Amino acid sequence: MRDKQVLHPESQGESSRRMVGIIGATGMVGRRMASLLLNHPRFELGMVVGSDSRTDQSYRAVWEEKEKALRRHYGEFWHEYPFPEALDDMRLSSFEDLLCSDCAIVFSSLPDRAGVLEDKLICNGKQVFSNSPHQRFSPDVALVVPEVNGHELGQTKLIKNPNCVSSGLLLVLAPLHARYGIREVVVTTYQSLSGRGDAKYPPDLVVANVYPLHRSSEGTEQYVRMEVGRILGESLPVSVTCNRICAQEGHFVEVRVKTKQPVGSASEVEDLLANFDPLGNLGLHSSPKKPIVIVQETGRPRPMQDAYHHGGMAIAVGNVSVEDEVFDLRLTYVVNNLVRGAAGGVLLNAELWEANVAAESAEKSDNAAYARP
Repeated sequence: MRDKQVLHPESQGESSRRMVGIIGATGMVGRRMASLLLNHPRFELGMVVGSDSRTDQSYRAVWEEKEKALRRHYGEFWHEYPFPEALDDMRLSSFEDLLCSDCAIVFSSLPDRAGVLEDKLICNGKQVFSNSPHQRFSPDVALVVPEVNGHELGQTKLIKNPNCVSSGLLLVLAPLHARYGIREVVVTTYQSLSGRGDAKYPPDLVVANVYPLHRSSEGTEQYVRMEVGRILGESLPVSVTCNRICAQEGHFVEVRVKTKQPVGSASEVEDLLANFDPLGNLGLHSSPKKPIVIVQETGRPRPMQDAYHHGGMAIAVGNVSVEDEVFDLRLTYVVNNLVRGAAGGVLLNAELWEANVAAESAEKSDNAAYARP
């Protein structure tokens, strides 16, 4: 991360909150994004947009309809995510209303097929922070995990975060690569059903089952391989195998690494990861106290117990070992796919961008004042 003067959000006052909109607000990630914006010190939710057919419907009604549909589909183990009472008066706006609104910042959780709407927002001068795969690998688009390559936010109007697996994986790989150098990585995922969103899987494929995603329509394996190199800034051999499991929220991921430099011990790695905190002094609202939590208990981390550290913005790492006959290091982690891996990742990118904009504005004002006779 570049050293930069950053104004702490909490010090800037309520009047400086920026009005924001959410497009894709009725989807699972959009719903979580709306809940994360409640009482936010820097952003105020002004508009929620779904599909054209939903325009002017009650946000509560659509939200609760979708949550009930998921519970009916998957069964009793599925828990409905409650609608926030503070949003009770909100109704769904049209895309055209959003284009003409005072919402200068838009958070997007659109599916790839609807990504062209992001292009229209940008053409209308909106700053877009997006979880959508649309244009994720375009060289003109910033693809950012703030703790890893936050300096690349730059001046682009479209800023993306990577897919949910990579959002956690890169938090692990960045400090390992800086300390030991990485020669190759093998990743195996056991991803929760909420990663599919409201689209749903046929229950017989996933309930009390494991569903391999290789050769499916989901591109997670390819995404992870491409995102690791793009965000680390160095091409690495990465082997990825992805599976769905019967869990509601939180992805469990196994990581095996061959390093360039010898790894001293498991405790050395645990200390390295536990102390990885590049954003610690910036005071960003969504930034966890520590992005990586080390869990020592046998049988941890697990999705149900470990997807919610620091509100879901920290990943949980365990099972660190240097006693493998093939790899120099192996570990497992759990990442909250809806928070750190999606909605929270979007929000943290926006907070870092906004803080940098505020710092640059303050620096220009200081320079102008100094230049006056």
